[in-house]
Amino acid sequence: MKLFKSGDTLENKKVLIMGLGTKDGGLGAALYASKHGAEVTVTDLHEQSELKDVLSKLKHLNIKFTLGKHSEADFITTDMVIRNPGIKRSNKFLQISNKAGIPVESPIGLFCETKKTNWIGITGTKGKSFTTHLTSHILNSAGVNSVAAGNNCVSPLRYVDNSNDKNIYPVLELSSWQLREMNFHKKSPHIACWLNFFPDHMNWYNTMEEYKFDKESILRHQHKNDILVLPAGDPVLSDIPSIARKYYFSSTRLPENLDGSFIQSNRIVWQENNTTTEIINLDSLPRHMRIPLHLNLILPAVCCAIASGLDKNKIAEGITSFPGIPHRFQVLSGQNNISFINDSAATTPNSVIKALDNIKTGNIILIAGGGGHKNLNYTDMAKAIKNKVELVILFKSDPASIKIREELEKNNFINLLTAENMSEAVKIAKDYPARDKKTTILLSPGCSGAPFFVDLFQRGEQFISSTQADNS
Repeated sequence: MKLFKSGDTLENKKVLIMGLGTKDGGLGAALYASKHGAEVTVTDLHEQSELKDVLSKLKHLNIKFTLGKHSEADFITTDMVIRNPGIKRSNKFLQISNKAGIPVESPIGLFCETKKTNWIGITGTKGKSFTTHLTSHILNSAGVNSVAAGNNCVSPLRYVDNSNDKNIYPVLELSSWQLREMNFHKKSPHIACWLNFFPDHMNWYNTMEEYKFDKESILRHQHKNDILVLPAGDPVLSDIPSIARKYYFSSTRLPENLDGSFIQSNRIVWQENNTTTEIINLDSLPRHMRIPLHLNLILPAVCCAIASGLDKNKIAEGITSFPGIPHRFQVLSGQNNISFINDSAATTPNSVIKALDNIKTGNIILIAGGGGHKNLNYTDMAKAIKNKVELVILFKSDPASIKIREELEKNNFINLLTAENMSEAVKIAKDYPARDKKTTILLSPGCSGAPFFVDLFQRGEQFISSTQADNS
């Protein structure tokens, strides 16, 4: 397999961008290649009309396009292919390039070969977006020029060679697919954070061992002067072998022989060399940061910030001023006795269980499904729903809704309704008569966004707009 290596150049090379997409992955790669003097061609199965917003950002450049199809000729007359990370290397067109000896790259592959200064990488089955953005926000609030990028739809290639590149400290959210690409390059971040590990993407991987192997790339190529952040007491992760220095995080006190962050006596505390320092009192946190789901993600962010060299006294301000991020247990404005929570990024059954655990009082109306189930098991999710949820609203005929319905029926959960679309789902939830106590209408799907929605972002935006329309 031929790959781009440090010292290689794109100047005067033909570069094919496979998968422009509607976010920043393909766009960032196209801009990067063009900036570096490449002759760029973009190919995407979507039609021009579907990509118009992204295409408008490339119209000032001399770029060729093959849209609505892929052409074999593009894949054998190029010097390099940069593929969207969501496209498997087994794709038949990429195999054509491979057989022709043409390097097949990814944005993260180019980034880790090109970026010369330190950066932070954060992965985990869930919680990585929130932790990535919180860590970057903490650094920025303390005067460090940081940016959150990676799997959050911000291309890391935007931050490798700016004129002020040496002053930018990227914090990258890393998916298992991106980590797989980094492993090909034998690269891991200077500061690596692995939040958790449980089943996901079983429509992509054959086994959990394959999934874990890709995730392990976050630390596989670290050196002894690097830092690894892990959850203490985790049966999978806490004792994982590594030559890097380890920081740990825990919702309870850490053993004295471990360095890291934990919660004790209503405070977040930092422990190092048997000495503890208070970072912040929990009473000073804004309401959305006191939710256990978010509170537990502050701890690894503190570890990452301190690992980067930030003064411990400068962390509290960044935590209290963090506004949160959309689609991750995002508390929306409600009315009367109703509140809305947009948790569209809950794409696994386990994530739904965690979301339900974070709602302590009142009735819960759950909007779930609306996408692909990723070959995951919904048994435990169905049991959690039966114990805590008043009403479940699913969508008609999408793969995940069908599977969730089957599991709920096995558990004799009968208070189940079906909607044609998100607007109807929210209306059903709003009109539901049980209002004897506070009611939370929770969008926590337990599945990917496609094929019912374009993606989880569209699903979440439709939920937000539907709740606003319903309140007007």
